[in-house]
Amino acid sequence: MTIVENDSKKSRRHDIDWLRVILFALLIPFHVGIGVYWEAYDFVLPEHEFEGEANRDALNSDLGEDVNNVYSFNGDDFISHILTWMHEWRLAALFMISGMGTAFAFKRRTWKLFLKERSKRLLIPMFVGIWTITPLTLMIATKYFPGSFLEGVIVYFGGGIVLTLLMIVPLLSRLISLGHLWFIWSLFQYSLFLLPIFYVVRNYPEGKIAKLLKNTFRMPFKLGPLLVLPVILSTSDIILKPIMGEAIGFGYEWFWYLLIFFFGYLFIIDKERYFYFIDNSRIQITVATMVSTLAFIWIKSEETKSGIPYIGGGWAEDEYKQLGIEYHTNMTLISCFITSFHAWFWCLFVFTWGAKYLNRPSKYLAYLNQGVYPFYIVHQPIVYVVLLVFLGRGYSNFMILILGTAVVTFGCWIFFEIMKRHWITRAMYGIKELPVKNEIMTESNHAVEEK
Repeated sequence: MTIVENDSKKSRRHDIDWLRVILFALLIPFHVGIGVYWEAYDFVLPEHEFEGEANRDALNSDLGEDVNNVYSFNGDDFISHILTWMHEWRLAALFMISGMGTAFAFKRRTWKLFLKERSKRLLIPMFVGIWTITPLTLMIATKYFPGSFLEGVIVYFGGGIVLTLLMIVPLLSRLISLGHLWFIWSLFQYSLFLLPIFYVVRNYPEGKIAKLLKNTFRMPFKLGPLLVLPVILSTSDIILKPIMGEAIGFGYEWFWYLLIFFFGYLFIIDKERYFYFIDNSRIQITVATMVSTLAFIWIKSEETKSGIPYIGGGWAEDEYKQLGIEYHTNMTLISCFITSFHAWFWCLFVFTWGAKYLNRPSKYLAYLNQGVYPFYIVHQPIVYVVLLVFLGRGYSNFMILILGTAVVTFGCWIFFEIMKRHWITRAMYGIKELPVKNEIMTESNHAVEEK
């Protein structure tokens, strides 16, 4: 069954477009910042130089395991705290926006067309990145550059082939070094696994499943978005966090972000009530966000004092056996609620205030949305180069953060301007064609439908 909906121009949500651009833009200063303040990429620091065969060993090892999938929150300065706070909700908000875009997209497509477009939009840029950007990133990270051109070609593209062969990987594993491209891979998996629900809800809008999901915004006292959904997120953490430690985008986070993605979809299938909630709950959301932030600061301080990774999880793993925690304590249970509620309300906070101040058109918005994917795909190796250049040169951390962000942004922009000029490179790096002017005014799924 094919269902096509023609929404009016008033349904276009510029705030979602703007938030997508802003949240992806924050990726650059965040990744520069964690390299400077957290030493998250310790392989780029002078004291971690590799030499000779060690470079080869490091590179070969990194082809099978993600070198950049665990962050250490060991800074105690103001910027480090800002980075920790940002990390807790920024990705969640992006996954929620992706879920929203998926809901818009599926309304107007058959499931076959949806999968076709999703594969084109996600898998092509991902595999191109695995075949090119990821091997380059690993070579920069390990400071290994082959001596001959032929060897360089083999390492550069051969490494990508190895990674491709490892694509059939358990969801809970870190066998494959996707690097920062894990985000794209997760989006494709989420779209694929949730496809049956998308189909049933779209084709049977008055069915039991659709009605059940739409009840979220029909509960009294706004309990659905303010309590029930964050409790579901907390329950996921309660079940999985004890046995799954920090692994960005994998382990317990894979399931947690799946829920976030689904909730974004859920918002749009009942979008009238969702936008009414966002526009009329601004004070409640703001107060709840501030309270959850204070609670997060407290649990972070308790984590620092106890040495128990309340935020990162894994406290029941072998590494922490000396703590005597088999699965949960009162503190670990509390931490699961605090971290989930904190992330959830910051997402709602961003959406509610974005709806108030960002729901305005701009001649620059379509251009900026085009650049999101290529900026995202290419930024990581540029970040490494910048850190290699600036670290250990006597610059202050804050100066490196500012200069590094500017240089990486400029490098990504140059890359985008080059790649967007031919349809082949546009397809390779997920750059959408701009619609004609009248289509811009009526396209209901707008640029948020990038995923």
